[in-house]
Amino acid sequence: MLHEIDDLRQERQRTETRPPIEGAPPVLTVFDVVPAVDSQDYVRRVRTVLSAALDLAITESFDDDDLPTKGVPEWFAAVSGAPGSEIAEFSRRGMDRYHATVNEKSWDLQWWLFEFDPDNEFRGWAWWDVTQMGGRQVRVWTDSWGESFFACDELRWLLYTAGAEEVSGPFLADTSEWTQEITGQ
Repeated sequence: MLHEIDDLRQERQRTETRPPIEGAPPVLTVFDVVPAVDSQDYVRRVRTVLSAALDLAITESFDDDDLPTKGVPEWFAAVSGAPGSEIAEFSRRGMDRYHATVNEKSWDLQWWLFEFDPDNEFRGWAWWDVTQMGGRQVRVWTDSWGESFFACDELRWLLYTAGAEEVSGPFLADTSEWTQEITGQ
């Protein structure tokens, strides 16, 4: 799935503000997350990293071997292999949970950022929203264009290393479920 620049701009906007109900796709994909940290801090971390990656996708050429990392939070750069930074405890625990659950190696920062190349056909999702489920649990909503199975390990990496204890999904959900959560109806 190619990500057009206009679509990336809209996705970037959704990292900062909740999208309107009008224009939502008929089906979204849900990841249920149990953060091991304060849920508001957790959501802020996830949004900040995604904003930085989407800014790069909109403004940078992906023709070079290395993308600029200015704007990427230090904690994420550190857990993703940037030299000279100490890994925050919440990220270290999340990284361990990612390895135990996904059974994959850690993501290198440049490798992770290149997943946001607009010409990359492998990122099978776009950020939609996040909602609070009560208690500590949050729901991360993505647009996977109706697909129930898609490449999303880069998202799992972010969700875990931002401080998640548990990440389940993706699950397809009718957009009315998202609408109910944001309107309370």
